[in-house]
Formats: sequence, structure tokens, C-alpha cells
Amino acid sequence: TAGCTGTATINVTVNPLPTVTATASPTSICNGASSVLTASGANTYSWSGGLGSGASITVTPSSTTTYTVTGTSAAGCTGTATVSVTVNSLPTVSATADLTTICNGATSVLTASGTDNYSWSTGGSTASITVTPSSTTTYTVTGTSIAGCTGTATVNVTVNPLPTVTATASPTAICNGASSVLTASGTDNYNWSTGGSTASITVTPSATTTYTVTGTSTAGCTGTATVSVTVNSLPTVTATASPTAICNGASSILTASGASTYSWSGGLGSGVSKTVTPSSTTTYTVTGTSAAGCTGTATVSVTVNPLPTVTATASPTSICEGETSVLTASGADNYSWSTGGNTASITV
Repeated sequence: TAGCTGTATINVTVNPLPTVTATASPTSICNGASSVLTASGANTYSWSGGLGSGASITVTPSSTTTYTVTGTSAAGCTGTATVSVTVNSLPTVSATADLTTICNGATSVLTASGTDNYSWSTGGSTASITVTPSSTTTYTVTGTSIAGCTGTATVNVTVNPLPTVTATASPTAICNGASSVLTASGTDNYNWSTGGSTASITVTPSATTTYTVTGTSTAGCTGTATVSVTVNSLPTVTATASPTAICNGASSILTASGASTYSWSGGLGSGVSKTVTPSSTTTYTVTGTSAAGCTGTATVSVTVNPLPTVTATASPTSICEGETSVLTASGADNYSWSTGGNTASITV
């Protein structure tokens, strides 16, 4: 109240705010991957979104996310920083086969879609590849987007086995003009080179021939087999008679040729040559068999001429010594008398 004054001083310390920074490694990820967030510039850190504390944390966001970290200095002052992690979506990769079921030895074209680059389990790197699996196979393709994210797809190719087709002939060798039965087995349906479509067909080839049969399974797969039929030619049999004409009671020799063995008709038996004494003109048949068992026939005729009925007369039949008689023969064309004469009539 007397108007007198006094003074005092007080000091206030101002602590600086920490300069907090935050980084992400990597800053861009594919969906499902992780990034490590790291804060610096303070003493302790607290991350937003309930991520907890610590200088570094690992996050796996499902979409692009911005994270905030609060850093506290030793003086209790705080600063904040933000960092973003970009999340790239995974490509939706699909794979198809133009033929999901094939026969062994056939091919199928596999095609992938949904992204930019592809890598197949076969080693191929194009969108489409051609495969020839020997058994049912599942193929995997990995597609990579421009952002480096990957997706996978699988495609299955079923491989049906080829049928094992066999073909037989019964018999395998025939004589020209005979037949053989061809039989296929091993599958369900058949198609022969002759045009036949049954399991068994009958053929009559005129020369040695190889036949092909294609068998088709219920899955549509085919297999082939071949079978040969050997055709042996028929022997050209000939038969001759020496002589070809005989008189009744005489003989002729029959001879066959052109084959290996021979069988004669009329109970004459076998053999190359036969001696016959027919009582009338006769035609003989011989069957010749080749080494291959094929037969041919020939015929030969032996003409049998009848013996003439010769008569002789004397005129007169009774004479006196010193007289003559005329002897006359008839019934033939030529005559030979015991006297040496050779005319129809002689005088004795």
C-alpha cells in the first residue's frame, strides 16, 4: 500500500517435439504377403490400429493401408508419422484343355488366362502349350501380374490307353481257291482293310495277302494289327497214256507229272505211273498233290479197239491129191496166212 515493488524470475524449459519418421519394407506387396514397418526419431513408439508398440512391426494388410505411429521422446514429447503399404490383388488365373480326354500318343492344347505372364509345370512360358502325356496328368500354371503377384491354376488331361489288338488266320496258308478265317481280338469294335466290321471275317485271296484290322475301344482309342495269309498255287498236273489206243487185251502205261504225289481213280492207287488193261475205252483221272498240300487233277483216255472176228473158208473143202482149193478170209482188213500169204484169198 506504500507503493513499494519487488521482482522474481522463473525459468520454463521447452523440450522440442521428436521428429518421427516411418518406413515400410516393402512399400508394395501382393495380397497375403507382409511388410515390415519401422519407426525412428523417438524413444518409444505406439502404432495405430491396435498394432502395439515397438520400433518395428510386421503387417499383412488385405488392402492398401496407411499406418500412423506416435513416437515419444525421453522428455515425454510426442510426434507422429504415417506410412502406407500398397496391396496388389492376386491375379485370378484359369487353365483349360481343348481336349480333357485323349488317347495315348495324342496331344492336347492347354491355355491359361487371367494375367500377363505364365509358367507351366512343364517348363513352358507361353499362354498356350501343347502336351502329349503318356498317362493321366495334372498340369499347374503360375500366372504373374505386372505388379509381380502370382496366382495358380491346374488342369487335368485324362489319357486312355490304346487297345492291344491281335489278329490271327486259320489256316495261315491255303491253296488257291480255298478260304481262311481271320479273327481279331483285344477291343470292342473292328474295321478290316477288306471292309469287314466283325471280329471274324472269311477271305479267299488269290495271292499271298497281308490284312490289317483297326480295333476301336469304347473310349474311342484305336490299335492295329496285321495278319498274312499265304496262298500256295495249285499244281498243274498232266497225264499221258502210252499208247493212247490199244487192242482189247493189251496194256497201256499211264504217266502223271507236275506234282509231288499222285492218286489215280478207279482203285489204281498211287504212283507216277500205272499200267492198265481196260476192256473198253476208259478215261482215267489222276489227282496230284504238291509239297504244300495243294491238288490238281488231269484226265487221260485209253481207247480200246475190239479184236476183229476173222473167218476163213475153203472152196472146195475137200480135194484129191494134186488138186487145189481157194482159201478165203474175211472180217478184217489185212491178213497173214500161215503159208506166208497176205491176201484175203490164197490158193493151196
